[in-house]
Amino acid sequence: MKLILSRKGFDSANGGVPSPIFPDGSLCPLPIPNGESPIPFGRIRWNGRSIGPIVETLSRFGPRDRAHLDPDLRHDALARTPGWRPIFGQRGQSQSHLARHGVGAEGDLFLFFGWFREVERIGTDWRYMRGAPDLHVIFGWLQVEAAYSVDSKLEGRI
Repeated sequence: MKLILSRKGFDSANGGVPSPIFPDGSLCPLPIPNGESPIPFGRIRWNGRSIGPIVETLSRFGPRDRAHLDPDLRHDALARTPGWRPIFGQRGQSQSHLARHGVGAEGDLFLFFGWFREVERIGTDWRYMRGAPDLHVIFGWLQVEAAYSVDSKLEGRI
């Protein structure tokens, strides 16, 4: 078994701001923007509410901008079909890097971490707390059950 630390979510290159840590201590990992994705930020839910307004008040993105939901860890993030399971994917250089190091065997464990900072509510908006430190925090994990090449034909398997 291998243990892999994988940085995900908003960062200085993708999103430009940290993901929020809310006053109750909960983490809301914001998925990176991706104009090719079919999923707008406004459709993604976190603890029963859309992340669209959160993204809009903390970043330069809005509810209609598109997001790449990877890893997809939360059942309540989108409307789901029966049998939904969490998933994580890599492609291109990232996939090749993992393959060269023998990562992806059954039982390998991915720990997902991201850039976070505490926020506070000001009226109806959120803002980053002055003086709050930037933190890198583990927010999720997945253990490999099966790995598929994005080049393979998955017809009906996912």
